[in-house]
Amino acid sequence: MKVTVNKFNLDKITADTLVVGCWQEQGKKATPSVLGQVDLMTDGVIGRYFEKDEKFGKLFESGTFHIPPKKHKKIEKVVLVGLGKAEKLDNVKLKQVAAYIGKQHTKGVRRLAIYLPEETKVSDRVDIVVYGFASGIFDPGHHKTERNENGKSKMENLGILVDGDIAKVREKADLGLVISESIHKVREVVNLPANVCTPEYMVKFAQKIATENKLKIEVFSEKQVNQMGMNLMAAVAKGSEEDLYFVVMEYQGLPRQGFSLALVGKGITFDSGGISIKPGENMEWMKMDMAGAASVFGAMEIISRLRPKINVVAAVPLTENLPSGRASKPGDVVKGLSGKTVEIINTDAEGRLVLADALTYIQKNSKPDWIVDVATLTGAVVVSLGTWASGVLGRPQNFVDLVKEAGNTSGERLWQLPLYDEFRDQLKSYIADISNLSTVKGGGVSTGAKFLEEFVDEKVNWAHLDIAGTAWEENEKPYQTKGATGVMVATLVNLVMRLAGEK
Repeated sequence: MKVTVNKFNLDKITADTLVVGCWQEQGKKATPSVLGQVDLMTDGVIGRYFEKDEKFGKLFESGTFHIPPKKHKKIEKVVLVGLGKAEKLDNVKLKQVAAYIGKQHTKGVRRLAIYLPEETKVSDRVDIVVYGFASGIFDPGHHKTERNENGKSKMENLGILVDGDIAKVREKADLGLVISESIHKVREVVNLPANVCTPEYMVKFAQKIATENKLKIEVFSEKQVNQMGMNLMAAVAKGSEEDLYFVVMEYQGLPRQGFSLALVGKGITFDSGGISIKPGENMEWMKMDMAGAASVFGAMEIISRLRPKINVVAAVPLTENLPSGRASKPGDVVKGLSGKTVEIINTDAEGRLVLADALTYIQKNSKPDWIVDVATLTGAVVVSLGTWASGVLGRPQNFVDLVKEAGNTSGERLWQLPLYDEFRDQLKSYIADISNLSTVKGGGVSTGAKFLEEFVDEKVNWAHLDIAGTAWEENEKPYQTKGATGVMVATLVNLVMRLAGEK
């Protein structure tokens, strides 16, 4: 799909479908000059429509009007799409509207143009519109032997129509397209079944990204992981027949300088819970437990294409968590790369184990100033925030605020949860330095993050993103298919650009 940006000129539009955004309960005032012009093509039908329904414009509300060939050479239909109330159209809602347009109004359409009211500040947010729209046309059904081609998007060109200067808008639109292409790859790989997307498959996925974008990559085998003393990582992998891998990927925008930022992604390609096995219901979704790893790889691809002046290193452990006669058992005590011993009370709290060794490794070898880890870490975050926001925890506060702002700017909600000292008390073990699970019910998101904090130097700026509720959509939405969402790719990229001083 190509993206073009042009000033709004009805006579020069080459799209077969024109989408016009309308504010709620404003009637023709929604986009007066544009609607007036478009209304002429419908011989006043749109005007009469607004007279009949003056409250039109609720979020995701739409009306379609077919245009006779004699009225316009190219436009076959006009779609009015509700934007809701202006004061509520934040970046999250804007992305949802764009995705709604892509999902609901592109069947059989090859060229579509979008005009949004100037009050949406689309010139500053067009990147969100582009990757939001692209997420709407995403098709997850590539494993089906018989596919409904009529229901599949045939989009070739997305046109963005604006009132003002188009130079800046084109630059942002190009950024949105770059982000959308990587998010598409991330969603595809997270959707893959675990018999296809094994740890080895993820290694090849990472290697392809590295090769195509000239990123340095190093892949450590299970034998090397054991030799280095990354025993927590190895403990999780013991139950699986699939080999464990640890991937380190580097982007250098400032040659001959150290790494400023480390991105760490949880890569459990299937999580049964191990010996502490999960309930059977919905266990098939646990193929998505590597979503953090996929998002980190996707972000690294975009970073390499944008070329910011900053050095970024990514660390990703890749394994399965399965039960077997060799699997780690509840009550086992394992010494990690940091030298600290961990009592594994519950083998289903495995993500924090692999991340602990990854965090330790990246600090010892790359010495970053900032670390962000991304993980489908806890079911507790779903209880706390549902599927509407990812959890963020970390320190110091100014760094957490920066991460939150990167999320808000990208149309991805982040909600901060606390890291009280008392949560560390809940991780005390009578036999080891720390337990991998709280001995007290409640506060699961915070105790999970508190465990990770144990392996982060107090001088390092660190943020933990718990995406267990947002990485996967269980139910179809007007703007979202079931399955992988590609969450946090855009946020990580936005954060990198901020840290590089390019935002």
